[in-house]
Amino acid sequence: MPYVAIMSLKKKKNVIVLTICMISCFIMYQMYFFLTLSSETRNINRIIPVIGHENSKGLHIRSEADRFINDNGVIHGVYFKSVSLYKPDVGEFKCLHSDRKIPYEQVNDDYCDCEDGTDEPSTRACVNGTFYCATQYHGKMGLINKISSSKVNDGICDCCDGSDEWLQEPNTKLLSQAHSNHRRFVSKCENLC
Repeated sequence: MPYVAIMSLKKKKNVIVLTICMISCFIMYQMYFFLTLSSETRNINRIIPVIGHENSKGLHIRSEADRFINDNGVIHGVYFKSVSLYKPDVGEFKCLHSDRKIPYEQVNDDYCDCEDGTDEPSTRACVNGTFYCATQYHGKMGLINKISSSKVNDGICDCCDGSDEWLQEPNTKLLSQAHSNHRRFVSKCENLC
């Protein structure tokens, strides 16, 4: 009888030790999870996108021109090989296909200053302007996703990634071109690239 009592006491002790180990592991996991989440919210190096520029509350925007910058820090509608040409050169912008220079403040000001329309990559101001979609190659490498500037922010999703409708008011309905035989209204353009 004393042997059976000793065995049941050892079993109880093992169960208690095992339970304490499981509880302490669970608590440690919860603390780790909580610390991981709280450290992510304190990350001050996070990039804040400037989409919805007009409706951002409490967000400091450097200038009105920031609304033309996309999530990747590139001006909307610029061909990827020409991005470096859109940096101000001593406060001036040189038209891409002519020698004309204009003050950099006149880029994307809704007035076509360059004859080639390159000073308005994000607006509809230039009749002969070209808007390059954010996803510039879709399918074959030789085909570039671009549209006429007149189709930018017109309420119809023309780019396969929807990047041509970047300046829409909230609760605005856009016409989706998802299927050629079926059009529908959406609140945000779908990315079909």
